Amino acid sequence: MRPVLRMSLLAAALAASAVGCHEGDLLTAPTASARVDGTWNLVQLSSGGVSLTEAKAQSRFVLTLAGDRALLKADCNTCAGEFRLDGDQITLAPQACTRAFCASAPLDTQVVTALTGTHTVRLDAVRLQLTSPRGEIRFER
Repeated sequence: MRPVLRMSLLAAALAASAVGCHEGDLLTAPTASARVDGTWNLVQLSSGGVSLTEAKAQSRFVLTLAGDRALLKADCNTCAGEFRLDGDQITLAPQACTRAFCASAPLDTQVVTALTGTHTVRLDAVRLQLTSPRGEIRFER
């Protein structure tokens, strides 16, 4: 094979492998739960008539996923439960929540309600987006 043709083929292969790999591109389906495992800070929620935008540094609403366990910090309350990832669908099931009165009430319970149930997952290295007929919820690492 001629060197020019070989270099052209190599350049084309490298360009093709780079497509879809830019930071910031959302992937439609996680390949394993390890991709969603970690701590996620709520940055935006639009669900059930509730619209919330949070500064990532505030960390009032934080979702931690590990294995099949989910822990949600909802302002001054904490919920523990399970999650299940099946393809591009995630089901969050908080099973026990503290019931302190938060200054943001009823926002804390509205966030828990919005997260409970099945959502379509889209994610990349730093963003997690959950979408369902109930609305959209976005997190960042």
